[in-house]
Amino acid sequence: MSRSDYYASPFGAAFSAYMERPRLSRLIAKTFWGSDIRPYYESMAAAAQVPNGGTIVDCPCGAGPAFRGLDAGQQVRYLAIDLSPSMLRRAEARSLSQVELIQADATEIPLPDDSADLFFSYWGLHCFDDPAAALREAGRILKPGGRLVGSTFVLGGSRLRGRLLVKPGRGDFGNPGSAEETGRWLAEAGFADPEIRTSGSMLYFDARLS
Repeated sequence: MSRSDYYASPFGAAFSAYMERPRLSRLIAKTFWGSDIRPYYESMAAAAQVPNGGTIVDCPCGAGPAFRGLDAGQQVRYLAIDLSPSMLRRAEARSLSQVELIQADATEIPLPDDSADLFFSYWGLHCFDDPAAALREAGRILKPGGRLVGSTFVLGGSRLRGRLLVKPGRGDFGNPGSAEETGRWLAEAGFADPEIRTSGSMLYFDARLS
């Protein structure tokens, strides 16, 4: 199965289903990963802060859980991008009027430089072969002062199960980095003083483009 079709599997369907249910997702994160997933759902509120006429990029968008951050009638352009056709089909089923679905690689997003106000990067970096390149692409697309909000799994978590499972090439993991490496990739992509917090095997980041 190609990387782009990985989420066509039963795991992909299950993952999409529980990510749409914050209470269930919170239980799974705490029990399985020793992590608090609440910051993920809370950070989606950043979408409502983008003014009318602004552009939001959500890559990878998965089945569209971050769509919940949009306000009804909010006049923004929301680009939901994923490499997985199965995830895009799931996202289409709950897509809102502001949302445009695009199939593309996170390192080759079909947008011009300095075109987005907000970039969501949820649960994707650990899947990519070159996560640093994906962050550089986010930096290319964002306007100066634009905001990057995201989450990822990292190597060397505080729980043994996470340290055993988060391995390059295992399951949907591509080339996950440590918390220190993720911080360095953000800095190298042009994000100054990123706010980073870890919880078990999960890492959350919030940064502005210099």
